[in-house]
Amino acid sequence: MSGIEDRGEGAGPGRSQRVRAKVAATVASTKSASERHLVLAVPLRAVERNRRVAASVLAGGLAYRLFLWLLPFGLIIGGALGFLNSDSTESAVEGGGLPAAISDAIGDATRSTQSDSWWLLTVGVGLLLWAGYSGAKAVRLIHSLVWEEPPSRSRPLLESLAFTGMLCAVWAEIALRWWVRDETGPSLLVALLSVAPLAGLWLWVSLHLPHGDAPWQALLPGALVIAIGFQVLHEVVVIYLVPKLETSTSLYGSLGFATTIIFFVYLIATLVVAAPILNRSLHEELS
Repeated sequence: MSGIEDRGEGAGPGRSQRVRAKVAATVASTKSASERHLVLAVPLRAVERNRRVAASVLAGGLAYRLFLWLLPFGLIIGGALGFLNSDSTESAVEGGGLPAAISDAIGDATRSTQSDSWWLLTVGVGLLLWAGYSGAKAVRLIHSLVWEEPPSRSRPLLESLAFTGMLCAVWAEIALRWWVRDETGPSLLVALLSVAPLAGLWLWVSLHLPHGDAPWQALLPGALVIAIGFQVLHEVVVIYLVPKLETSTSLYGSLGFATTIIFFVYLIATLVVAAPILNRSLHEELS
């Protein structure tokens, strides 16, 4: 009996040692495989860098600055619309394919700002320049953190105008997509054709931001993430969220529309942070 007990007591530690050895071998095998295979190595690097730079916090800060930019931009739009006839303006934007929630908001803005147009324009331009510089600085610092490169010397006015111009180009693309959708209906081809301009725009922006010694080809994956991700988010918002808000205005009203915009802006900011993380992870593996 004692011999059997001794063998039983000895078997326990032996099994635990074998389990630990098997776990250690599995971990080592996974690590070795990740070093050999790009498909495994890049996500692991990206996840680690995502944690190191606190990507969700960076995305939240950028989303805040994007929303701050929208406020003076709305003042300028309201001031410009104040010079126009409210009924004709609302009819024009409805004919342009914009959702009913947006056309109604534009019509209300036109009617309510006709007496304060110059004041709104004056205040809006000053605030837009400040918000544009703040947003551009946030984007530059995000790339500096990801690429671990000191930020370049800032040029406030130029960066502010570039940030505002980029966002205006994106909003113009959204309006064009809504118009095409209204004329031809939902089309996968239109969505795919919209990827190339957005990818090219973000690639140009990335070349003017900190990116280490990476060539332009190494920045292309992030540009595609921005372009494709934006199209997917746009389709989700237009197909699912906006129709629900239009049919439930008595319940949600302006609060629901504002919440949708904030949610959309945060997701866009998440893409902006994810793009340089992917670029650097791929660049490190391929170089």
